[in-house]
Amino acid sequence: MGREQQLAEALVGLADSLADDIDPVVLVERLAWSCVGLTGADAVGVMVVSARGDLRPLAVTEDQAAFLEFFQLQADEGPCVDAFREGRRIDVPDLEDSHDQWPQVAPYAVRQGYRSVHGLPLRVHRQTVGAVNLLLRRPGGLPRLDLEVAQALADVTAFALVNWSAEPLRPSDVSNRVQAALAAKAAVDMATGMLAESGDLSMAEARAALRGYADRYHQRLVDTAHSVVRRGLPAADILAVAREK
Repeated sequence: MGREQQLAEALVGLADSLADDIDPVVLVERLAWSCVGLTGADAVGVMVVSARGDLRPLAVTEDQAAFLEFFQLQADEGPCVDAFREGRRIDVPDLEDSHDQWPQVAPYAVRQGYRSVHGLPLRVHRQTVGAVNLLLRRPGGLPRLDLEVAQALADVTAFALVNWSAEPLRPSDVSNRVQAALAAKAAVDMATGMLAESGDLSMAEARAALRGYADRYHQRLVDTAHSVVRRGLPAADILAVAREK
């Protein structure tokens, strides 16, 4: 099986949050094993944040990695802990050089047979909900492309995880979500038309202006569209931002 097919199958499996038999543990285990298969990491561990705000292990691919995950939590230090707290990727090409940064965890990881590690944030809607540890028994770490693949898998998993429900979706739930999507599309189309008329723009130019404003102010596109339709956000404000580019 080619890598592209492996990646496609992994993404489909991780995004299957509407399946009746799926649960969060299965989702996170899929993430861990997909990262092993696609990136060449020797072991992967995944931790998620509890209601108390502390990290808890949820999946791991081998015993040594499980011991390291627990040790990071006990010591309150390590790449995975930092990735969660800082909301960014932490790259450690050689743990032998990281004893000053993580005086307890780095020597312990080396004793467990690991020489390099990457900590990836598990995030959704700009909120970090956990972290992923990619562990290697060799120094040097993983190539950038492999890390981007792993982060994409982590992002898909986080989205599926926060949308999981203990109760299976009812047909009415699915219908309601579809109708909500259609209503959102109608709002965006209406706002686009209003911008096009106000600014003498093509529909494509008006849509780009609407998207540009939403991105600049970190808003959802549909929320910006609703503000335009309800006259709470003047079209002139959006057009002024578009002209700045």
